[in-house]
Amino acid sequence: MASSAAPAVRVTGTVTVEYNRFTVAAPGASPGCLDLPRNGLVGVPLEARPFEAGTVAVIATGVTYDQVAVTAEVWTGEPPALDTTGWQDAAVITVDWPGGQVRLLGEDTVPPSELPLGDLPAGRHRLLVAGRHRDEGEARSGTMPVEEYLVRLWPASSTGERVLKATSATGAMWRGG
Repeated sequence: MASSAAPAVRVTGTVTVEYNRFTVAAPGASPGCLDLPRNGLVGVPLEARPFEAGTVAVIATGVTYDQVAVTAEVWTGEPPALDTTGWQDAAVITVDWPGGQVRLLGEDTVPPSELPLGDLPAGRHRLLVAGRHRDEGEARSGTMPVEEYLVRLWPASSTGERVLKATSATGAMWRGG
C-alpha cells in the first residue's frame, strides 16, 4: 500500500554519463563504478573496491558519454505502483543505505556531474529505476528524445530484485542476451 500520493522529495535534472553508467551514491562517494548491473538496468556493485566506497547502486545507460534526463524521488513509504507504459525497462532492487544525502553521480566528469536528492535515513531501502529512449545511444540525432530515467527510493523491509519490464536492446546487451 502506498504511503502518500506524492514523494517527500522530487528533483528533475540532468546527469552527465560516462562509460554507460551513473551511480546512486552516499555522502563522500567519488564518481565511478566498474560494474554494470546483471539485469541490464540497475544493481548494487558486485565487489567492494576501495575507490567505489559509498557507491550504493549503478544504473546502466545506452549512451557512452552524454547527458541523460533524470527525475528522482524520495518517498517516506512505498510509492504507488509504477505504470510501465512508456518505459522500456524498469526494475526494483534492495539497497542498504548508510544514511545522509542521496546523490546521483555521473562518471569521472570533472567536476562530477551531481544531482542531490536530500537526506535519507540509514537502513534498507527499495530502489526503483525505469528508463526510456535507451536504444538510440551515440547514434542519437538532435531531433531524438534524450535518454530518460525515473529513480525512486523508499524505506522497506522487503528484499530481492524484481524486473518489471525489459524491452530495450540496451538492457538485453548489458544482460548478455
